Amino acid sequence: MKVNKKEILTALKQDFRSSESHQQDWEAQRQQWRNESIGAEYGNEVGGKSRIVSKDIAKQISWMLPSLADPFLSSNDIVKANPVTFEDGPGAEQSELLLNTYFCRKFPRHNFIMKALKVLLTEGTVVVKTGWEYEDKEVEVETETVAIDEYGNEYIEIVEDTEIQIIKNQPTAEVCRNEDIFIDPTCMDDLDNCQFVIHRYETDMSTLRKDGRYKNLDKIHAENADPHGDGHGYMSEDETSFKFQDEPRKKIVVYEYWGYYDVDGDGEVEPIICTWVDNQIIRLETNPYPDDKPPFVIVPFNSIPFQMFGEALAEIIGDNQKVKTAITRGIIDNMAKSNNGQIGFARGALDEANRRKFLKGDNFEYNGSMGQFWQGSYNQIPGSAFDMLGMQNNEIEAQTGVKSFSGGINGSSLGSTATSARGALDATSVRRTALVRNIAENMIKPLMRKWLGYFGEFMEPEEVVRVTNTEFVPIRKDDLTGRLDIEITISTAEDNMARTEQYSFLLQTLGNNLPFQLSQQVLAKIAKLAKDPELEKGIKDFKQEPDPMVEKMKQIDLERAQLENDRIRAEIERDRARAAEDRIDAEVKLAKVEAERARARKLNSDADMADLNYLDKDHGFSEIHQANEKEKDRMHQLMLAELQRRAGDTNIGIARR
Repeated sequence: MKVNKKEILTALKQDFRSSESHQQDWEAQRQQWRNESIGAEYGNEVGGKSRIVSKDIAKQISWMLPSLADPFLSSNDIVKANPVTFEDGPGAEQSELLLNTYFCRKFPRHNFIMKALKVLLTEGTVVVKTGWEYEDKEVEVETETVAIDEYGNEYIEIVEDTEIQIIKNQPTAEVCRNEDIFIDPTCMDDLDNCQFVIHRYETDMSTLRKDGRYKNLDKIHAENADPHGDGHGYMSEDETSFKFQDEPRKKIVVYEYWGYYDVDGDGEVEPIICTWVDNQIIRLETNPYPDDKPPFVIVPFNSIPFQMFGEALAEIIGDNQKVKTAITRGIIDNMAKSNNGQIGFARGALDEANRRKFLKGDNFEYNGSMGQFWQGSYNQIPGSAFDMLGMQNNEIEAQTGVKSFSGGINGSSLGSTATSARGALDATSVRRTALVRNIAENMIKPLMRKWLGYFGEFMEPEEVVRVTNTEFVPIRKDDLTGRLDIEITISTAEDNMARTEQYSFLLQTLGNNLPFQLSQQVLAKIAKLAKDPELEKGIKDFKQEPDPMVEKMKQIDLERAQLENDRIRAEIERDRARAAEDRIDAEVKLAKVEAERARARKLNSDADMADLNYLDKDHGFSEIHQANEKEKDRMHQLMLAELQRRAGDTNIGIARR
């Protein structure tokens, strides 16, 4: 189906006009916040009176910027990638290395963070546009090849050839102007539900031609795309009336539509990117990014429920700045209307000659007393004015959690006890940590996740990232396709100080009872919190050399302990031998006892037998003896008869066979 570009352009422009009216309300509010942040006049100034504006918002921003940016700038490894499953472990390590390398070393991190935070605090919302930058060029190279001459001999031939050299192949992120971003008003506060995001920016024909992705550039007329006359109230990015006169450098306004639209008319929307200048589409294609979402990250400072944009710092302390401005103007007007420096004298106190000397500043003579002269001075300022200024300062610092250099938040602000002072510091730390966490969760983490998807889609099949001076780790985009959980290490000065005190207290409490290896780990943690990587590495690599005298004493003690051990072992063996000898003696003695018992039994048996014989002979018991002998003979005869009978049965059986 043929794409109707005219119909598509009409529909997308209608989306732009619908969102533009919604954008104008926010733009008016942001302009007011910007004016208050830079200390612009309020418009109620009266001629002849003070026009000064108290720049409390600008001071708070300048004090907040370093503390908010430090957690993202103080370390070169702020990204931690955790694998969801054990199979994602290698991919998580490679992804962590990639993100830290590109964000912390190959990306203008400082300028990006400082600009984003300045816009966030001043306008209440910062919009970051992500992308991928690729640039290459053809270079001539000389290669050596083996050739064969007409006689069949081989020789080295140098051949000149061209190859593609990659200059840039990395992700990008830029801070956009809020007035150039137009968002789907129906998405409320969820960017994932946003149907489109339109980015309006300023460029020139030379840049568009060099990019190579744009078409129909010959149909664009720079006069019709003049950024100062597009009918939409566009102000040039440089906010000047300067114009280039040559065609390649003349500025034009480009509208870039990222969203979802039914291009082929099948009733289902597709993720697209459409770019147009005036009434000419110069780019229309499918969203090239792997997540199929607009490449934008939107971060509110003080979020408003169901609103994509947030409130700026001026919304919180703008009224306090107005009160301080009014009081300061009143004090200045009071002092300006005083007669400070004027001198009056009574008539007749000076004659004409001395009067001229007095006006010239020379020495003069006068008549009368000192009371004849009057010295003017500033009017006395009521103390309530300064009390009011101090109260406004305390309220500003209490709302922002930023302590000023002129006293600011202290323990007396919340009470006069040590607990109240600690509460004030805790409140300051909690407020700052909440702001840092908002930036990490809503800006840095989404940015890293988008970059991670871009690595897997656009990175070369194998790219080497330098880790140390000698070690290289190969990165394959196949390892980057796993589901990963990205963490951003956040640390503020207060957090680092609190953890350092905890580690120091641990060392003081345990003292020498803590093994050296554990003490070394604790000291390395303290050095890391102190942002001293050189000291940290030195502590980790330090190996304690043993003291020769101590080692000698240890050896002597070891030998002494060995001798003592041998002595104890010998005593144990001797005791065991004695115990065995005692057991043998006991057995011998027991055997002797048994032998004596047996001898005693034999003697008793012999005595009984002698007594029996004596009785046989002397008391007529011979009949019993004779009967016993007869019984024995009878039994003997019976046995012989039985043997003969058996022998006869055997002979008869043999004869029958």
